Amino acid sequence: MLRFWIPGPLPGLNEVLASAKGYGGRGFGYAKLKRQWTQTIALHVLAAGIKHVDRAHFEFRWVEKDQRRDPDGVAAGGRKVLFDGLVLAKVLANDGWKQVAGWTDSFEVGAKPGVEVTIIPVP
Repeated sequence: MLRFWIPGPLPGLNEVLASAKGYGGRGFGYAKLKRQWTQTIALHVLAAGIKHVDRAHFEFRWVEKDQRRDPDGVAAGGRKVLFDGLVLAKVLANDGWKQVAGWTDSFEVGAKPGVEVTIIPVP
């Protein structure tokens, strides 16, 4: 089992969609947001010493400062950049069916927003 923390809040689905609509709907804002978060996550993962896994189940514990953002939006936007960061850090070869066995989400309110990720390797 591997565990690490990413300080947040991570972008939610609403932020991802809003960034895609910017600049005339051409997605330049989304590309910038995705690149920045993917690199940030990869750096945190590398600093935590997380090693490569072939296939895994993922547990996400999302911590928000309040209940303003819907849980489904928090997880949808955040998971996208998290998986991309894991690929960039070479923890995963890809974020497809062969590497991702599944995931579970839990949500709570706390003083330090972010997400705790637990990686459970599976055969």
